[in-house]
Amino acid sequence: MTRPNVLLESWFPFDTIGAESMRERGASSALPPLYFLHVWWARRPLTISRAAIVASLLPDFRSLQDFGSLDLRQKFPTEEAYHAWFLRLMGIHGDPVAARKKLLKAREEGKFIPNPYTHDRAFTVNPAPEDLALMEELLALTWGEKELNQFTVLDPFAGGGSIPFEARRYGFATVANELNPVAAVILKATLDYPARFGPELAADIKRWGRRWYELVKPRLQPFFTPLPNHAEGAAYLWARTIACPITGKPVPLSPNWWLSKKKTPVATRLLADPAWDEPRFEIVTGDAIDFDPNEGTVSRGVGRSPWTGETVDGDY
Repeated sequence: MTRPNVLLESWFPFDTIGAESMRERGASSALPPLYFLHVWWARRPLTISRAAIVASLLPDFRSLQDFGSLDLRQKFPTEEAYHAWFLRLMGIHGDPVAARKKLLKAREEGKFIPNPYTHDRAFTVNPAPEDLALMEELLALTWGEKELNQFTVLDPFAGGGSIPFEARRYGFATVANELNPVAAVILKATLDYPARFGPELAADIKRWGRRWYELVKPRLQPFFTPLPNHAEGAAYLWARTIACPITGKPVPLSPNWWLSKKKTPVATRLLADPAWDEPRFEIVTGDAIDFDPNEGTVSRGVGRSPWTGETVDGDY
């Protein structure tokens, strides 16, 4: 039995989906919540995952014109209208390609510009109920009359869970398989437990997380330098340390001393006074950076002691 062609076989907005996917991964502070459950290096962007799933199930425009009802054909009088609706269904309500071009041009010219994106990140946008109803109507052209939850999306190597997560978001039944035990646990936390236990699970996790924090904090406190005025550090930077072969004093190994290379650069100055037992650090910004932060204490496996200036062989 033959079936009409699906959308993915005749058209796919690679540039638009690619630009939106790069935007999704572009800011570590605005990643999808799934990313913070546990690191999974091969995690796929949610935007490309949802687009691949839905485009492999929807009919292409020619099938819509040949087999669709009069009402459907009137809703999508042109191929461009159909494609525009697909992008809206994906949560893309602007032009990420144009925005990314503006951003890259500004970076090349060393200019700061306001956020060029006119729409929210696609992965933060849930499909509207009316669009899901229309999608279900379109799917009937290719696969026969079915409800969304009668379609099953199988991901045999689900990894970090991007594909099954987006399949569930669009209403499809989902089967996720994984051999790696770490990925399997991530999938449990991403898909299984939220579906089985609901929002109450979040409250339990928050309560036990607070308990864990209260028990661990006093045990770890000695490893963090107290800050003035009882301030708490938002983040800490660390470096592997060796003993200077000559003085025996600690040598922090860092390939460079940059903290930020943005419009106003920020760097760390390493201070090593012979009278001290340990090095100290000074944060320097903008024009006050009168040294080369690219000159760290380790490069290609060879270290350099700030106490003596001599190199430290990698075998050491």
